[in-house]
Amino acid sequence: MIRFLSYLLLLPVLASCSLIVTKPDVSLQRIAPTGVDSSGIDIELNLLIKNPNSFDITLLGYSYTLEVSDLPFASGGIRKTAVFMGKQESGLSIPVRVRHGELLEILKRQHDPDKIPYHLSASLQVDTPIGELSLPIDQRGLFSIPEKYRPGSVLQQIKGLFKLR
Repeated sequence: MIRFLSYLLLLPVLASCSLIVTKPDVSLQRIAPTGVDSSGIDIELNLLIKNPNSFDITLLGYSYTLEVSDLPFASGGIRKTAVFMGKQESGLSIPVRVRHGELLEILKRQHDPDKIPYHLSASLQVDTPIGELSLPIDQRGLFSIPEKYRPGSVLQQIKGLFKLR
């Protein structure tokens, strides 16, 4: 009976803890190519995490699926630790590797390299004072392939890799 009353008294305290934790806001800021070689292009998905809480939140890992022009483009996940400071904004970059064949398939379907539609579906697993939370991301938009990463420029760069000096 005493144990039951103890639990009953703790219930309001525990319930108020869930009201204290505000889920951080997560958004995709940009999709940025970062490099190219003979097998593909490296891209970073740059996320912005706004932690409105007065305490830090720790990233435990993430998973994502990226579709481009309604085609499955990339997916993955990783267990990674990062700290999102309280009352601050933090960045998180998710690296993605794209093979040239996949990029060409997208360009066949989408003729304007300045207006390529994407859909990012992701989840960040974070640790808070009341336990683990999942922060969902579901964002659609358009991105542009920078000139130096377009097929003609990439082919020139690949040719440059094989030139004899």
